Amino acid sequence: MSRKGLWIAAVVVIACNAFTLTSAGLNRKGEPEAVLDLTERELRLPQREADNTAMALQLEWTDLQPRYPAETVPSWFDQAKLASLGFDTSLPVTRENAAHYRGMAPRSVYAVLENDGEAWRRYVDGLAAPEEKDAASRRPRLVLIDVGTDAAALRGRHPDRRRTVIVPATAGLNFVQPRTGDPFLKGRVNAAYPIEVNVPRELRPVLESLSPRTMSAGDRRSGEIDPVGEPRYRVTVKWGRSLEPWIAGVERMK
Repeated sequence: MSRKGLWIAAVVVIACNAFTLTSAGLNRKGEPEAVLDLTERELRLPQREADNTAMALQLEWTDLQPRYPAETVPSWFDQAKLASLGFDTSLPVTRENAAHYRGMAPRSVYAVLENDGEAWRRYVDGLAAPEEKDAASRRPRLVLIDVGTDAAALRGRHPDRRRTVIVPATAGLNFVQPRTGDPFLKGRVNAAYPIEVNVPRELRPVLESLSPRTMSAGDRRSGEIDPVGEPRYRVTVKWGRSLEPWIAGVERMK
């Protein structure tokens, strides 16, 4: 590469770094949009590659809607909610129109996640069998409770910034044909962002002393962490003006 090319490459790198730092500064300016205290259930310690010096925790959350084929009725993420997100739900929900609905592309939305709140307590209170309660104890308590296209409007409906956070997400539409009864439409959140949260170097010692938990095949399918033991750490996460999170504190729980 010529000297001119090296200078251009250096300028590009410097400009990119400056943009990143400026964006991060603006995101963290003023009061945080949300502050949550999460545990290992919600921020999982992944396997790390030997040559990777960075560290990030995987954000895990729970959708408490009934899953197909057990579901028989729409949940709160119903046809009206899908229409409010911009999905075309104008055709009758019949088998003849199944292809129309199943061919719809996901849409960019905002999701509201509630941490260890009323939605989670209602869910646990509704469980009767001891094995169900035991399984629930391993699930992330960060629960999907709402979706929308306007983050400010969602914050107006869910004002507790220490309990709920609004994150960018993608949502899709399911055409559900139950074993009995008429078909219906149900929404789903495919992903919430970011999927990982970087850990600052000065906050890594607690986590570096721990090993990632292995998971059984059943836990991998259900998305639950290894059932052995209680969460080992707690992480304080703040979300800024642009809804980007950063880790503000890490502590050992036991």
